[in-house]
Amino acid sequence: MTAAVVLTPVSAPVADHVLVVALDGALDYTNAERLRQDVEAALGEEHRELVLDLTGIDFCDSTGIRILLSVRKLMQERNGAVTLASLNARLARIFRVTGLISAFTVAPGLAEAVDAVGARSTPR
Repeated sequence: MTAAVVLTPVSAPVADHVLVVALDGALDYTNAERLRQDVEAALGEEHRELVLDLTGIDFCDSTGIRILLSVRKLMQERNGAVTLASLNARLARIFRVTGLISAFTVAPGLAEAVDAVGARSTPR
C-alpha cells in the first residue's frame, strides 16, 4: 500500500482567502480519498482559492486525477477555483491529452500560480 500523500501548508504572499499547500508523494487509488479529506480539513471557511503545488508528486493515477477534479468541484461550490503549480512532464501530458488542462489554472511554478491567483481574485 502506498503511503498517504503529504499535504503541507506553504507560506506565500497571498490574501487570507487563498490557501497554498504542497503535495508530496504518489497520488493513487490507495491514498487519493485521504488526500481529499486532508484538503477539506485544511480549508477554512474563508478560503475561496486553493493553490496546489505538485512539485513533490512523482506519480498520479486516474483515481488521483478524479480526486483533483473533486477538489475543483468543492472549490467551485465555494465560488472559487484551484490553481495547479509545477506539474511534472508526465502529469502535464495527461492533463493536455485528456483536455483537463482547461479545467484548471495551471502554472509552471509556485510563484506564477500565486501571481495568477492574485491577478484574478479579490476577497469576496
